[in-house]
Amino acid sequence: MGGPAPPAGPGTAGLRAVRGKSIAVLGGGSLGLYLAGRLALAGHRVTVALRPGTPAPSGIVAEGDEQWSAAVEYADIGRLRGPYAQVIVAVKSHDLPPLLPALAALGDGATEYVFLQNGIPWWWRGIAGDGLPRARQVVGVVVQHSAERTAPGRIRVRRTAGDRYLCGRPDGSVDAALESLAADWRHAGIPAETTPALRRQVWTKLMGNATLNPLSAITGATVGELATEPATRAVLLAGMAEIARLAERDGAGVDNTPEQRVARSAEVGGVRTSMLQDRLAGRPLETEALLAAPIAIAEEYGEAVPVLRTLYGCLAFSSTSPERNPT
Repeated sequence: MGGPAPPAGPGTAGLRAVRGKSIAVLGGGSLGLYLAGRLALAGHRVTVALRPGTPAPSGIVAEGDEQWSAAVEYADIGRLRGPYAQVIVAVKSHDLPPLLPALAALGDGATEYVFLQNGIPWWWRGIAGDGLPRARQVVGVVVQHSAERTAPGRIRVRRTAGDRYLCGRPDGSVDAALESLAADWRHAGIPAETTPALRRQVWTKLMGNATLNPLSAITGATVGELATEPATRAVLLAGMAEIARLAERDGAGVDNTPEQRVARSAEVGGVRTSMLQDRLAGRPLETEALLAAPIAIAEEYGEAVPVLRTLYGCLAFSSTSPERNPT
C-alpha cells in the first residue's frame, strides 16, 4: 500500500503542482466537487462536466472542516474534449451505463479512468466491450470520507483520522502509473493510498453502504443515530455480518468486524448518508449497486441474507411512495 497521506487541513498553503495536468471530473456531487477543487488548487487544469442545460456555478467553495475556494471550468458533458490525463467518474451507479461507452473518447493510451462508485462496481466481473476503457487504465477508488453538497458548487467537508481514498486496479496490480496518480492526489491534499486488494476494500466499504445507507433513507436518521440507537444498531450489525460472509465466500474478506464498523459510524456522528440526501432531494437511489447486486451474489453462493433482503424490500416500497419521504 502506498505511503501515508499528508493531512488535508483547511489551509491551502504549499499546494503547487510541478506540472499541471488536464483532468475531467464527471459528476458534480460532493466527492466530484471535492476532488475537482483540491486538484485545481494544486495547479491542475480541471473541467467539471455538467448535464446539458445545467447552469454552471462560480467555482467550488468548501465549508466545514476545510475552508477554501477553487476556480474550475464547467462544461456540458457533450462538449468535453480530451485527451485528459485523468478522467474521474464520480456519478451515481445508475447514471454510469450510458456514460461508459463514451469514456474512451476522452483519453488516450496514457489516460487513467478513475471510478468512485459505491456498491458492487461495473468492472466486478471483468471488462469487455467496444468503447470501454482498457482494463489496465481503470482505477477503482474506495472512499472513506464524508462530504455533502449543500448547493451547486458548494460542499461541506467532514474530516476524521480515518479518511482515505484507496486506489487500485481491478486485477490487484500496483504499477507506476497508479502510484503516480495517488501521489498527485496526495500532493493536492487528498488522502490517497494505493492498494493491491481493491475487492477486499469494496466489500469492507459495502458493510456500511449496504446497511447504513438504506436504513438511513428509510428512517431519516443520521449515521450516528443509527449506530447508537440499540434497535437500529442491531440491524446494522446483522446486515454487516451478512456482507462479511459474502466477502469470505468471494475470497476477499473484509478489514473490519461489524462491531468495529458500527463503532466508526458512531464516531462520525450527525452525518446524513448519500442515499438519505438523495431521497430528501427526490433523486434516484443507488438501490441496485448497494443491495440488489450483493443479494444476487448471495444467491450464487447459496447464502441467506435476510437483513439485506428486508432492507431492499422496504426501500423499494418507500421509494415508490414520495409522500412517505422522511423529513
